[in-house]
Amino acid sequence: MFIDGQNLYNACRVLFGHPLCHPHLLAQVLAGPERLRGLACRFYTGRPNPNLPGEDIKARNLDRRLAVMRKCGVTVVTRPLRYHWDWGHRERLPKPVPGGPAQTVTLRPWRRPQEKGIDLIIALDVVEFILRRMCDVAIVVSLDRDLYEIPQAVQNLREFVDRRVRLEAAVPVPPGRKFPKILPRFAYTHQITEQVFELIRDDTDYACEDKNWSVPTLPLALPS
Repeated sequence: MFIDGQNLYNACRVLFGHPLCHPHLLAQVLAGPERLRGLACRFYTGRPNPNLPGEDIKARNLDRRLAVMRKCGVTVVTRPLRYHWDWGHRERLPKPVPGGPAQTVTLRPWRRPQEKGIDLIIALDVVEFILRRMCDVAIVVSLDRDLYEIPQAVQNLREFVDRRVRLEAAVPVPPGRKFPKILPRFAYTHQITEQVFELIRDDTDYACEDKNWSVPTLPLALPS
């Protein structure tokens, strides 16, 4: 399983009101009991620059979270965030609506973090794993449209690909959605619903300096 960490973080924050989940539990839920043997989970994310004011705390908290993932058997792949100066504001604005009232905000210069290269390395890793026959099912967890190109790339290399390889996707979906979200070209799209999220939700306070993080597990009986 190949997880775009920042993409999943943002989607869960918007849809479920909480950004963090345990990647290894998500992998177990999506794989199902019949595919647990040989299950591998890879988590990709940008890492804040610990030498910048304010970013050092974010980097330290992320490092603690990644340490828990590694303890659970997750392979973590990081790339340093890049920064550029931009104008921004800290006030929370209401959602824009037609005819809505005007808002006055104060803009301040700030270093905007930007994740670079994560979608590319995910795509390269998926293709490499498939070409080297290191997996028979690959599940990509992301809403990044750039990763929609992976199935086409695999199709273009079909003469080198084992025909038994299956390429699947997984995406968070809003509560109450009536129809499943289908990503084009993938053999199947798993729905990360609110019910699934509650099983894998991560409420750990990574600002706390606890060296003995427990390894979370799924309940013995999963809801159907």
